[in-house]
Amino acid sequence: MARLQSRQISQLHLYQVLHAVRLSADPLSQAQIGDVTGLSQAAVSSLMRRLLEGGALIEVGARPSLAGGRREREFAINPSHAWVVGVKVALHQITIALSDFAGGVHSTAKLPINAPLTAAALVRLLTREINKFLKTEADSVRQGLAGVGVAMPGFIDSMHGEVLWSPVLKLVAKSNGAAAEPLSASLTEALSVPVFIENDANMLALAEQWFGQAARTANVAVITLEHGLGLGLVINGELYRGHLGMAAELAHLQIEVDGRDCPCGKQGCLETYVSHQAVVRQGVQAGLIKGSDAVKFGEVLTALKALANLARSGNAKARKIFEDQGRLLGQWTGNMVNLLAPQLVLLDGDGTIAADLYEPALRKAMTQALTLPHRNRVQLVVRHQGDEVWARGAASLVLQRLDESAAVVQAVSRHGVDLNTDGLSIGRPSSA
Repeated sequence: MARLQSRQISQLHLYQVLHAVRLSADPLSQAQIGDVTGLSQAAVSSLMRRLLEGGALIEVGARPSLAGGRREREFAINPSHAWVVGVKVALHQITIALSDFAGGVHSTAKLPINAPLTAAALVRLLTREINKFLKTEADSVRQGLAGVGVAMPGFIDSMHGEVLWSPVLKLVAKSNGAAAEPLSASLTEALSVPVFIENDANMLALAEQWFGQAARTANVAVITLEHGLGLGLVINGELYRGHLGMAAELAHLQIEVDGRDCPCGKQGCLETYVSHQAVVRQGVQAGLIKGSDAVKFGEVLTALKALANLARSGNAKARKIFEDQGRLLGQWTGNMVNLLAPQLVLLDGDGTIAADLYEPALRKAMTQALTLPHRNRVQLVVRHQGDEVWARGAASLVLQRLDESAAVVQAVSRHGVDLNTDGLSIGRPSSA
């Protein structure tokens, strides 16, 4: 069993203080920070002194003390203490966002790409575009860049910075049969700053849990519906990754034995029945829209909109395709809720451009699948925010890793990280 060393405990407590102040809508006093973190006032005082001396926190004012006497000093994150870049890599475009140390997004940029790419080509592309993006910023921003976060679809081992599989990459199988690319290491070397990589649905969940509708909600499921299907989980207030970062793969639950081929290498995955690509393929096969079974990603949204317009105009076959999509997604969303019991489910992604066609069936199927205690108690929200929020989540990942050292992340069981590569032992510190 792994135990946190005193240095790691101190680092974890620093993270707790920074996290509490960053997520607060208003400046906090030392007493409030103690209440939020559960740390003693003596511990908070010592941690605050270190954070103020290091420049991570600043004093922004004072308030009357509830107990009378001296006014209580108020503290906030120093936004310019460090800068981070968040990147969302999709099949059709890359979105880059610059965030300050408080998590505020200052500027964004988008550029089209034509995936899949080789890992080397993606590293060159990201390096060139991030450097070009930063050239437009002030010298203080470039000099204060503390790290880069990259969010992308697929099977991502975030602790080791490896891509095990992604539709964005052309991965070459190794001699042992495992395909993996050390993307974090390659980008870290190219950019000369730490680079962290994570599954994109996890990054959307992190952005929601830090700054969005899921803020201060302990258990949240964030489903992403785009070219593929994703799921990010916040459990007990923490992003849950599981062994090798492979938790929450809703897309690759097998719903039909020997079913449709999936790009991940399996058959019958849920994604092959409910994603953009799956819906468009069904429309092509039914003769409702033009194209082939392998519609290029750049053409998928156009084809999806055409199929949606047919459905809205009264075409029964087109309507059934979307209703079947909603029914399957709702059924498996309900099953996921029964298994994990989130109190909030957020459905995001540009799949919502046809939400009016599949959402009624989705809600009905989800309700039917839910156990009775969950019915009418789990909120489902369907909306689309744009790729900027995904990039903000990637920036949030960097802030989290800067605040909380990798050693602590790996040692604290609440992150769901196996300490042994064989996955047989999980560190569970007795206290943290």
